[in-house]
Amino acid sequence: MQHDWRRPGSKPEDLSKTERCIEAFDVELDYLYASLRRLGGRSSEMEDLAHQVFLALLRTWRTFEDRRSLQLHLFSLTLRVMAQHRRRVEVTLSEGARSLPLILAGLEQLPLGRRAVFVLHELDGFPLADIAASLSMTRAGAAVRLRKARHELVNAIRRLANDRCAAPFGCLDLLLAARGMRSEELLPGTPPGDAAADEEAREVAGEILELQDEVFLLETLMDDLPDAIYFKDRESRFTRINRYAATHYGIINPALAVGRTDFDFFTEEHAGQALRDEQQIMRTGQPLVSIEEKETLPDGKLRWVSTTKLPLRDRQGGIVGILGLSHDITQRKQVA
Repeated sequence: MQHDWRRPGSKPEDLSKTERCIEAFDVELDYLYASLRRLGGRSSEMEDLAHQVFLALLRTWRTFEDRRSLQLHLFSLTLRVMAQHRRRVEVTLSEGARSLPLILAGLEQLPLGRRAVFVLHELDGFPLADIAASLSMTRAGAAVRLRKARHELVNAIRRLANDRCAAPFGCLDLLLAARGMRSEELLPGTPPGDAAADEEAREVAGEILELQDEVFLLETLMDDLPDAIYFKDRESRFTRINRYAATHYGIINPALAVGRTDFDFFTEEHAGQALRDEQQIMRTGQPLVSIEEKETLPDGKLRWVSTTKLPLRDRQGGIVGILGLSHDITQRKQVA
């Protein structure tokens, strides 16, 4: 479905290409300025840089299917403009940059290419595959850039936090670099300026970022496997699925599965049996390995999968959900 950028009451034939571009640009102006700041644009340069991005958008204007696709295109143009700007102007960590929030000051330390991948994935929430396509790189190349950017950002934040010039940032911004948390959520009741608290904040922020890096590697592996991988809570509701599973279930975005169950994607025949199997696993702790399941779909179609389901445990050993992996064997069953 194409996104309608027109003002209420206007007709398609009433708007020229330039007018449609201007309307879309105006809608995304806040996103553009945020992107420029994250890529190193200074306040005094914003108007000129934004004008250059608009001209680039006008030259490359086409109909965008949705707002997110326009944002990706806009970001790629912003990246090109910033790269050209950096070639003309020597960019250093000036006193003005030192007054930035810590997350932006840390981003200043990253090469522009890796910074762009990090911003799109971590701050804007775009999938790695979409980022790779937008920035004309392979998915593996984008993944490598993201991994390097994460480590470089952690090190940059630690250097800035330990430097006396970073005192105005305060330990609060360390949490923004980690998960956007407030200091009172991390260290309740801690007075500002406490040296021990600052050190503890740095350690916790580092641990969170390292954990995020491990999750990223898991997500990369999940999305590269040609099998449906999914996690469920104790109520057999999906908490995470990979991209293959999303396609298998007939949805566009894996996030759309969160909170839903097999009953949302299959008939009672399959969903009911899957629920009974999973509840038994959570009662007994015994996994089901390589069982054959017949998936019956609401449209009358059916598929066969070989499924393994394991109990998920917390650190205390309690079962908190299910990890499942299903491999499509429909073709093999049809041949047999």
